[in-house]
Amino acid sequence: MNRIIALSVILLGSSAAWGQPSIQIGPGGVQIDPGGRREPREERTVREEGACRITTIRRFDEYGRRTLRRIRECDDDGDDD
Repeated sequence: MNRIIALSVILLGSSAAWGQPSIQIGPGGVQIDPGGRREPREERTVREEGACRITTIRRFDEYGRRTLRRIRECDDDGDDD
């Protein structure tokens, strides 16, 4: 009888711990995640600087790693006489 009670307590305790959500702390802040991976995220900002436009792209992958890319595009007037 004691073995049955001990076995049921062990099984119930392990299943309750398995059902708990995980807590993730990363660049996106604190998140409560019931499972699975986070989706990649991308943020774009564009600013004008004289005759040039600078586009900044920030990417965060599902592991929280980030990459930063800056693209500078300048207009060529073509006023060479």
